[in-house]
Amino acid sequence: MGKLKHLTIALTLILLWACNNEKPVNYTLFSGNISNTKGGELKVSSLNGFSKIINVKDTGTFSDTLFIEENEVYNIRYGNLRFTAYLTQGTNINIDANEKENIKSLKFSGDYADLNNYFAYKESKNVDFMMDREGSYNVDESTFETKVLNFQKDLEEHLNSIKNLPEEIKTKELRAINYGRLAKKSQYERMYGYLAKNRDFKASEAFKKELNEISFDNAEDYLYSSDYQRMVSQNIQNKAYEYYQKDSLPYQEASAKALSEITNQTIKNAELYKNISMRLPMSKDKDKDLQDFVNASTNQKHIEKIKELYESLKVLDKGQPSPKFENYENYAGGTTSLDDLKGKYVYIDVWATWCGPCKYEIPFLKKVEEQYHDKNIHFVSISADKQKDKDKWRKMIEEKEMGGIQLITDNDFNTSFISDYKIMGIPQFILIDPQGNIVQANAPRPSDEKLIELFNELGI
Repeated sequence: MGKLKHLTIALTLILLWACNNEKPVNYTLFSGNISNTKGGELKVSSLNGFSKIINVKDTGTFSDTLFIEENEVYNIRYGNLRFTAYLTQGTNINIDANEKENIKSLKFSGDYADLNNYFAYKESKNVDFMMDREGSYNVDESTFETKVLNFQKDLEEHLNSIKNLPEEIKTKELRAINYGRLAKKSQYERMYGYLAKNRDFKASEAFKKELNEISFDNAEDYLYSSDYQRMVSQNIQNKAYEYYQKDSLPYQEASAKALSEITNQTIKNAELYKNISMRLPMSKDKDKDLQDFVNASTNQKHIEKIKELYESLKVLDKGQPSPKFENYENYAGGTTSLDDLKGKYVYIDVWATWCGPCKYEIPFLKKVEEQYHDKNIHFVSISADKQKDKDKWRKMIEEKEMGGIQLITDNDFNTSFISDYKIMGIPQFILIDPQGNIVQANAPRPSDEKLIELFNELGI
């Protein structure tokens, strides 16, 4: 009996030692099912530098392990389905959604399901508010104030009804809800002026008072609230535009000056990271832009990510084989692939019917096409419009009498040609040589006289 007692004590000590020496769980199990999809990439990210691509099968299922360092709210994107979720180490999170029904169909299960379903509800309400622009913004100031205040109260009630809500999240989210109201107020003047066809409209000083009192240096709120982030970013853009206009600085220098004046280093790092992520794929001097970023940022994760992006962009250098598109629908009938166009230079315009800067370039593009219509070059316009908007695409081609080869992608922005070219914004113009190799991944626009200079250098 004594031996059994000693054996029991020994086993207990071994188990206690094993438990005490067990490595802490530093991951989240994330899985789900998305119906009405062809499959694709689901991206989980945060402004702290975390980023993970999860493959969604053509059946709509996915499952992955996310090794996260911080318990926080993460941004998740799958095609046009965009949402946030609270992820913590040691939890199991599951989603169910219908890609065609978007955010309306999103449902969470597993750990923190109530909180994450609240985030889905919040996003759905925001989408409804923005989709009903007339009802939301084309009203007088007093009515608008009441609308956004009721919006805020509704979200607060839903949040307060959640059981076992982490106090830290509750405190941050209540502030985030208020920022959501302020963000809507910040858009009111512009939206009302546009919808009421009164471009000179100015909101009253009383209406704008609390907007003018917002502090833009709260790092905790910046990392948590997307609405606060957008207001901070807009404030920086406003400063950059002011320097661009008043000081006659080139816009890139004006933007750099505005970024340099950010006093909070966490916010500064995040804004620098967003800025370089957009600019580097289109940069004419990647080495300089990379070095400027490294000198300005103190976030090592961001620096590592941008260096990885810099290396990945080398496949888009001059002389590299161009990424290809295959069987894009042709306005003239049938389909067209990039390989069909070999033997001539190919000047590609990636655009969309909803893109103002894209439409601005159309008259210039038509003029260049006319000038080079019998030369050794194809002019190709590739629309990134959604498949459901093909009638808008066809109508605009007809109304604006657009020439060249008019194509539309097979899945709007979610197509390999656009992702392979690292296109972050449109319009983007690409020039490919007769052998199918890249001349410039970010070629001059038709409105830029440098385009004709480039064509002349190449002897087109």
